[in-house]
Amino acid sequence: MTGKKKTSMKKQSAKTTYPSTIIQEAVISDIQEGELLPGERIMSERAMAEKYNVSRMAVQYAMKVLEKKGYVERRRGAGTFVRKHDVQKINLGDFYNRLNAGITATLKGSGATPSNKVITRGIVRADFYTHKLGLEQGEEVFILNRTRMLNEEPFALEYSAVPLKRFPDIEEIDFAVVSLYDYMESYGLMPRRFNEKLQIVEVNAREAGYLEIGEGSPVYYTELTGFASDGSLVEYTESFIRCDKAEMRFITRV
Repeated sequence: MTGKKKTSMKKQSAKTTYPSTIIQEAVISDIQEGELLPGERIMSERAMAEKYNVSRMAVQYAMKVLEKKGYVERRRGAGTFVRKHDVQKINLGDFYNRLNAGITATLKGSGATPSNKVITRGIVRADFYTHKLGLEQGEEVFILNRTRMLNEEPFALEYSAVPLKRFPDIEEIDFAVVSLYDYMESYGLMPRRFNEKLQIVEVNAREAGYLEIGEGSPVYYTELTGFASDGSLVEYTESFIRCDKAEMRFITRV
């Protein structure tokens, strides 16, 4: 009697490898094997599309994913670079726990070298700021927009506004070298109490350009209203802080 040999066939599910996945795996492999070094510029999207025979759209999507995962950083007008991880992150918990809650003081306290780049400054009449600062309609506000630098790299973007009537000579101050809080302290009006809001948001193209990160990258967004010791509103500031250079640590006591 001849027995028939049974053969079992296993169904294998076909695994689809998407073009963007091919790019991601190739870049990660090059980084892990040292073919791409921290700070090194990655080839252009056009060159990468040609090398791997994929579309530019697939390369762009792959770069967005790699940026969110922390492997690369895109700099507006410069290209895409392997992200450096040699800078210790700043603890934003210090920012909120210090009496002087300014970014300059926090960075100095961490041992970093802070500096400022002034984007715009001047006197405006703006309903938005007068409301935030509790002023009457038509009152003047001094605005100061700065990129806060950490060891010569953008760390945060700040949009600040203070009531002009409390700081009449503020236009004469060079805030590229002078701390706003040190100046406010000279009038005895440095903020001592704060109302603060913290969120993580995706940065738009304008802010991304100043921070030298990709559009849509996550950042810490803070909205701060500062009160002087006499209870008066003296500051309204919005900040966009790079997540790759800062972290939030808390100590909880029960």
